[in-house]
Amino acid sequence: MIAVYAGYARYSILQQLQYRAANWFFLIGMVVEPVVYLVVWRTIAEQRGGSVEGITAGQFAAYFIVWTLVRNMNIVLTPFSWEERIKEGTFATQLINHGMPMESVRKLLGHKTLNMTQHYASIHSLSID
Repeated sequence: MIAVYAGYARYSILQQLQYRAANWFFLIGMVVEPVVYLVVWRTIAEQRGGSVEGITAGQFAAYFIVWTLVRNMNIVLTPFSWEERIKEGTFATQLINHGMPMESVRKLLGHKTLNMTQHYASIHSLSID
């Protein structure tokens, strides 16, 4: 019986180490790639007098930081997290209540008419009467 528990313990430890190793590889990949891009861009910009096609190294760094944040948000906030809201019919409501035009919501969700969008969206007034 002790051998069984020892086997379970070894398996659990190996499983946790594998998970941590995968996280480290992911972290290294998410850090190394942007650093390489920024170093290459800065090197090329310095060789060409401070800019490439009119974009300075600082402008590229600002753009690249925003691009990296958006890319990471898209990795975390996948359409799978929207699935339940779409099935329940609350996604259209959230979009409209946060200021998205109903015509844009109609096109995004593939509704043929505005009446269909209105049917799925419970529009709430943002003002207090």
